[in-house]
Amino acid sequence: MKLILITYATILALGILSIVTKVHYFANIAGFIAAIGFMLVFFKDPSSKDDGNSEVAAKVATYKKYWYVVFATGLFFSLIFGTFWNSQMGGM
Repeated sequence: MKLILITYATILALGILSIVTKVHYFANIAGFIAAIGFMLVFFKDPSSKDDGNSEVAAKVATYKKYWYVVFATGLFFSLIFGTFWNSQMGGM
């Protein structure tokens, strides 16, 4: 849970920093973190953690949902405050 909160705080800080400083690169970094995180969480093999225990499977599913919310926030910041604010669309 601590890692989720640290990642979420980092993504929020980059998004807010992008809003305050009007530098779209910070939001793009948040989006990059989110994209890599989505790939790691989505393609992670859940069978290695699941030993048939329904409590463990429920906990893994809950943490996956938390990670998806964190990374969706990063992609939101990247799209709204990074890509759409970029004066040269796609020309970083």
